[in-house]
Amino acid sequence: MGFFKNLFKGVGKVLGAAAPALGLIGGLGATGLTAASALGMGGSLFKGFAEQKRAKKQAKLARRQAALDARVSQRNTQRLAGQQRANFAAAGLKIEGSPALLIEETENLGAEEVSNILYAGDQQAKAYKRAGRNSAIGGFLNAGTSYLNGLK
Repeated sequence: MGFFKNLFKGVGKVLGAAAPALGLIGGLGATGLTAASALGMGGSLFKGFAEQKRAKKQAKLARRQAALDARVSQRNTQRLAGQQRANFAAAGLKIEGSPALLIEETENLGAEEVSNILYAGDQQAKAYKRAGRNSAIGGFLNAGTSYLNGLK
């Protein structure tokens, strides 16, 4: 987005300078581009960039939420493993053999769950970014359509 931000940073100045050449000032000149189509172009570009910015924020929030959910899951797994150890100790069993394998399996499943949560959050974030990129491209295409419709 940095490229596009720099590209459109001075849109007001550029449009102000280009308006006479586009025929926006002084009778809509030789190009036949109407003010409505110029506004449509600007609106399409703005909408595309706004959607892309919103999608980036949603992607960031999806990753952040996945990290929080993963921490909660990890804590719950640690609690469960600790409770299993305490129960085995209260029953007078040593933490070796089957009890140790059960605790190890609990910890492994917990680690796998954490990994799955983080992966799902990352995939959701990628989907948001992809949608934002598609919105920006759609904005460009709609701006081009508005431009071409204004030339009629």
